[in-house]
Amino acid sequence: MDEWVAPERQDEDRERLESSLAQLAASQSGYFTTAQVLRLGFHVGDVGARIVDGSWQRVERDLFRLAEIPSTDLEEFAKWCTWFGNAAAVSHQSAADLHGLGNLYPRFIHMSTVLSPPAPTRALALHRRSIGTDDCEQIGALRITTPTRTALDLAAGGIAQELLDEVVSDGVAIGRLDPERLYGECATKPAQVAQRLEHALMSCQ
Repeated sequence: MDEWVAPERQDEDRERLESSLAQLAASQSGYFTTAQVLRLGFHVGDVGARIVDGSWQRVERDLFRLAEIPSTDLEEFAKWCTWFGNAAAVSHQSAADLHGLGNLYPRFIHMSTVLSPPAPTRALALHRRSIGTDDCEQIGALRITTPTRTALDLAAGGIAQELLDEVVSDGVAIGRLDPERLYGECATKPAQVAQRLEHALMSCQ
C-alpha cells in the first residue's frame, strides 16, 4: 500500500491562512503563539519552514513574531500578553506606569496570572491570583488592570505611601479614578489597605 501523503494546499488556502495570521498578529503587535497558528489551520511543519525562510521570528518557547510588522514602544508588554493570553493581565506598578499614574519606574514587568508555573524570564514579576473581567481593560494588544484595580493592588502591595499618594492623585486629576468609588472600596478591604487608600485620597484635596 502506498504511504499516505498530505495533499498540497491550494494557493487560495495559503493566501487565506496568511491573511488570517497577518490580521491576528497585527492585533497583537506582531506576536502569535503556536496554539493560535494551529487553530488557524497551519500545520506543525509550517512552523519550522516559516522560521527557516525568515518570515516568522522565534521569540520565546511557542511564541513567534511576524518579521514584517514594525516594533512598538510597548513591545515587551505585548509579547507577554500574547504569551499568557487571557490567563494574565499587566498589573501593579506596570499597570500604573502604562496608565500614567505616579512615578514608580518599575524594574520588572508586573503581571497577575492564574497560571502556576515559574516565570519564563527574570524580567517578569508574577502575582498569582485570578483577575475578574471587570478588573481589566483591553488597550490594543495589552490586557491591563483598570486604574481602580491597580490602585487597590498597590495599596495592598506595600509600596511607599507617598508613591501611592501620587498614583491616586494622578488618577483623580486625569479622571481615571473616581474618589467616591475608591472610598466605597475601603469598606471591604483590610484596615491597613483602607487607611492607605484614605490617606491617598485625602492628599488629593
